[in-house]
Amino acid sequence: MNGVKIVVTTEGGQPVQEVTTNAQGTWEVPVDEPGKYKVTLDVSTLPADAEIRGGNNVRTPVVYEGNPSTVLFALQPKAAPGAAPQEEAGTSFWDRAAQLTFEGLNLGLIIALAALGLSLIYGTTGLTNFAHGELVTLGAILAFWFNTGTFGFELHLIPAAILAVAVAGVLGYGQDRFFWGKLRKRGTGIIAMMIISIGLALFMRYIFLILFGGQNESFAQYTAQAGIQVGPISAAPKNFVAMGVELLVLVVVGIALLRTRTGKAARAISDNPALAASSGINVDRVIRIVWAVGGAIAALAGVMLGMSQSLKYTMGQDILLLIFAGVTLGGLGTAFGALVGSLVVGLFIQVSTLWVPPELKSVGALGVLIVVLLFRPQGILGRRERIG
Repeated sequence: MNGVKIVVTTEGGQPVQEVTTNAQGTWEVPVDEPGKYKVTLDVSTLPADAEIRGGNNVRTPVVYEGNPSTVLFALQPKAAPGAAPQEEAGTSFWDRAAQLTFEGLNLGLIIALAALGLSLIYGTTGLTNFAHGELVTLGAILAFWFNTGTFGFELHLIPAAILAVAVAGVLGYGQDRFFWGKLRKRGTGIIAMMIISIGLALFMRYIFLILFGGQNESFAQYTAQAGIQVGPISAAPKNFVAMGVELLVLVVVGIALLRTRTGKAARAISDNPALAASSGINVDRVIRIVWAVGGAIAALAGVMLGMSQSLKYTMGQDILLLIFAGVTLGGLGTAFGALVGSLVVGLFIQVSTLWVPPELKSVGALGVLIVVLLFRPQGILGRRERIG
């Protein structure tokens, strides 16, 4: 919404800057130092037919050095005098539920793409890879660089995304070929490798900060699209296309796991690596293919996430907890469990905002995770135990 006045002050009330929103409804205020700030939206500058959802026009974000803070003011149509509570938002409870269910499926499919690679890697190697979120960030940043001419040429987002996914797949293969595979041959334990993955995640994150910067960015295409109405659901066309692509990729990977020799070999290694090796399966080769596929689909998840929000160097870290929640809820090491668990997580995150503030929406998903694991510790599709 254009022309809305935003006032930023320090926590103590010292003025910092006053700005107005642009045509896309966005604004930006640089600050001299990290700390807590007060952001106030001047409600008198809102259009006559709009109001702030919840009525609170003040936010108090904390800004950290090198890490921009995002402040959102959700707007809604202003209620007519005497309107019922549900009419104030301009939609009924069931319309809101349908909209949030759609958004939950959209988020769940993005989480599922990233969780699928993590689950495959865990299933074949036993590694809980805390650096997997950085593979999500890598895909988004590579696509942004190809899209905006960082390497001396500019590509439309679609070929840029395809190229980014391909590069991330090659890097995933190389990561196992020259790093994780070497550690396995040296007999490095799973716990030690998990700790190494935490260090690798920190290393990659700050490499991204140096190369990409701490600011938020957007792709050159599909940033702002007019929404289309499908029944009670309103969404930009890119969301429908993205969900179709995500579903297609998940179906193709699922079929590959069930029907191809490499997919069957990966499932055999997940069941019993020693038995798979003794039956003639090249375990290292299959694991490297799994790493390549995992890196590629994690990169695709990053591109899809970047289309639905701003790009930043911590975007993979921000979604990593949800990825682990989806994998654990579905069943560790099971590809189809990761899909089911991620969809459940995405749905509960969005639909829970019908009853809880948006700031607490992740609590619902993690609450479901706890409840399910109390009654089914192996997850929804996980097995009760491993043999071998």
